Amino acid sequence: MTAPTGADTVIPQPARFGALRLWWLRALAGGRIRAEGRVTLGRGAAIRVARDARVVLGDGVHLGPGCRVEALAGTLRLGARTLVGQRAFVIALDGLETGEDCVIGDFAGVGVPPGPGVAGPVRLGARVRIAAHETVASGTSVP
Repeated sequence: MTAPTGADTVIPQPARFGALRLWWLRALAGGRIRAEGRVTLGRGAAIRVARDARVVLGDGVHLGPGCRVEALAGTLRLGARTLVGQRAFVIALDGLETGEDCVIGDFAGVGVPPGPGVAGPVRLGARVRIAAHETVASGTSVP
C-alpha cells in the first residue's frame, strides 16, 4: 500500500527522529493518541489533544512539515494513507473523520468554525482531495 500520488500531491520527507517524536507525543498525551500502523511526521508537525478528546492515526498517514492536528473535543480520526500537507491544520471541535486515501493540501484548514460558538462533526469520505489554501467548515460532510 502506498500513499496517494499525483500532480497535486507531494509526499513529505520524514523528519529526523520522527518515530521517536511520535512516541514522545503519545507519551505526553497519556494514551489519547493512537497510531494504527506506520505514521510519518514532517519537520515541525504538531499533534495536540485536549483532555476529553482522542486522535487516531491510520496506517500510512503522512503529516507534512509544519502542519497542525488538534483534537479539542471528540475523536479526530485520519484514515489510512491520508496526507496532510505542509502547514495545513486539521481541528476537531466536535469530532472529525476522514476516509482512506484523502489528501489535505498545503495551507488548507479543515474543521474551522464558520462562526463564534458554531461547531459540528466533520466527515470526509474516501479519496477526498482538499485543495491548497481551501477551508472546510466545522459541521461539513464531503462524500
